[in-house]
Amino acid sequence: MQSSSFDLIQTTAVLKNRWRTILLFVVAAAIIATITVFLVPRYFRSTGTVVSANPALADKARLFNSNVQILYSYFGTGDDLDRIYGIADMGGTYAKLVDEFSLIDYYQLKNDSASILKSKAAKCLRKDIHLEKTEQNQLQIIAWTKNKQLSADLVNRMIAIIQETEMDVWQKNYRHSQDELNSSITTLEKEYQSLSDSLSTMHSGKQQLAVAQMQTIAEQIRQYRKTADEFRLASQTPPAALYVMEAASPAAYAERPDKPIIILTSCLVAFIFSSLLVLVNDRKKMA
Repeated sequence: MQSSSFDLIQTTAVLKNRWRTILLFVVAAAIIATITVFLVPRYFRSTGTVVSANPALADKARLFNSNVQILYSYFGTGDDLDRIYGIADMGGTYAKLVDEFSLIDYYQLKNDSASILKSKAAKCLRKDIHLEKTEQNQLQIIAWTKNKQLSADLVNRMIAIIQETEMDVWQKNYRHSQDELNSSITTLEKEYQSLSDSLSTMHSGKQQLAVAQMQTIAEQIRQYRKTADEFRLASQTPPAALYVMEAASPAAYAERPDKPIIILTSCLVAFIFSSLLVLVNDRKKMA
């Protein structure tokens, strides 16, 4: 019975005898890989790193109580970073980038309506931008494009959009609270004026009650105006939503395709494939 075990000596001998065939495969693979990597588009990577700010610092009390700055850390938690991640990954964020950087033209999209083209460009952009959370509670925003300046600009603009979006939410809440207080002030002022106008027609017992009520209303108005001013000042000086640890900058060289790795990998695959091919062919001849 013929042994089917692996014979190292025989295998080495076959590979030595057919080295020219193996070399031909390797050289051909190297040439094809080299031509390919120099023909495909080059992609540049830019990375920006941010950390979340503590949302507790959005409290208006930070402006009027120095202890607030001591009580709260400047940096947020992992949950706060998730919120930053969520804003970055919103469809509206990608839509803004598509419009601001004319990405429909960059991705060479055409023959559809404007809304469809914008949607397609946003999908392409999602593939070129990667959001990664690190173990240090940092968010890395990575962009790959064929233009090194565009990669950096996309990352930095996305960071700015995240900041603007969260600050806009805070400012809307501040303004809403201020409007509610101003409405209450107007109502109290009318009530105060009504009591003041009718004061002369009241008998002495009712006048005393009315005066006390007017004093209470006046104190409420004073407190409401003070709080409304605090909200107004808070809306004008919103805290940071995030801190930029590292802004994106244009890459010095293209990182995709990785030419040396691709060429070496192609040569290795060609060597393994051709070696197996000559061994199988030799085994068939001996059978």
